[in-house]
Amino acid sequence: MIKVPQEKWKIQIICIIVAIGLWFAIISEQNPISDGRYTVPVVMENLDSQYVVSQMPKNVYISLSGPRNTIININPDDIKAYVDMSAVQEGTVNVPVHVEVPAGTELKYQSVTDVNITVDVYAVKEFRLTPHLIGKLADGAAVTAIKLLPERIVVSGAKRLINEVDKAVVEIPVAGKSLDFTAMAPIHLIHADGTPVEGLDLTPHQSSVALTLTQNAVTKKVPVAVPTYGDVDSSVKVKSVTVLPDTVEIRGTREKLNSVWAVTLEPIDLTGLGSDKEWRVGIPWSVGDGTIEPDTVTVKVETEAAE
Repeated sequence: MIKVPQEKWKIQIICIIVAIGLWFAIISEQNPISDGRYTVPVVMENLDSQYVVSQMPKNVYISLSGPRNTIININPDDIKAYVDMSAVQEGTVNVPVHVEVPAGTELKYQSVTDVNITVDVYAVKEFRLTPHLIGKLADGAAVTAIKLLPERIVVSGAKRLINEVDKAVVEIPVAGKSLDFTAMAPIHLIHADGTPVEGLDLTPHQSSVALTLTQNAVTKKVPVAVPTYGDVDSSVKVKSVTVLPDTVEIRGTREKLNSVWAVTLEPIDLTGLGSDKEWRVGIPWSVGDGTIEPDTVTVKVETEAAE
């Protein structure tokens, strides 16, 4: 008589377990596990204001797994990818990329788990603008005055890159011009060898230029000289220093050109040079207050083994 209720309770418990299993099976069928793929921006956190960072990835590609109803309602803003910069110091360092995913999902794939970044000290420096005329003026025309506004710009960013800047150059298009004109001209930063310096912020990016031209210019060809300084590496010695072209044509007023017999470039530093090298060197426009064609020359230094 006592066993009948016990058997009844066993049957009821089994039925409950079966019902729960059937419920999960139905729910799983209606809301199966799915995958989702997302492009998530990587942000930096806790970076000291004295530092700037380069080589940081812009995005990380994420794959998540979870219930379909959850996955389809997720957008990239719901996922956080970040690098904690609180412990970094100047130099090249390896840092992990952390990812936080929404509740109820599982991170299945992360395209970037760590990254090598370069940490530099943030710096600001002013540079005086150097005009660079692009193109050839109309026959008989020459530039007699250039006004730049502003005359100086502010460059900011990695101190390492700022130290590489030799000049801030304003490129002024003058092809076919014969009358006074004004224009907005772009500004570029260049190394001593004429190659561009990238990765810095310029304020402003352009300069307003006003050129005064004369239509009764005379021309004069003069040689180009290039002084050098500094000791090359002990394993080599300087074989030759060549300027191409070795003469340039100055166009301007007769009064200005009468006092110009040569163009001397800014000195080139050869300190530590261990092999052949070329520089693209701009000729200062102020020489003779006339137009110089070309206004950029190539300086080639050849070396040979030291005895």
